[in-house]
Amino acid sequence: MRSQIVCHGCRSLLLYPRGAPSVCCAVCHAVTTVPPPGMEMARLICGGCQTLLMYTRNATTVRCSCCDTVNLVRPGTDVCVGLSCRSLSF
Repeated sequence: MRSQIVCHGCRSLLLYPRGAPSVCCAVCHAVTTVPPPGMEMARLICGGCQTLLMYTRNATTVRCSCCDTVNLVRPGTDVCVGLSCRSLSF
C-alpha cells in the first residue's frame, strides 16, 4: 500500500511505500522525512498562495512555508482561512 506526502523542496505530491523513513523527489531530488507510523496527517490548500500543505491532524493553525500565511484549521472540516502572519502577534 502507498502513502502520500508533499515534497519538502518543490511541494509536489509524492507517493511512497508505507514504512519508508524518507522519500526522494524525482523532480527536485529533495529528501523528505516521512512522519512516524500512526501519526494522522491532513491536507489543506493555503489561503494565500493555493499551495497544498500537509499537517498533523490535531493542529489548529498551519503556516505556509511558501508565503508565510497562517491558515486556521476548522475542526471537522477541510476548510481553512488564510491570514497574513504580519497581522497576527505571537
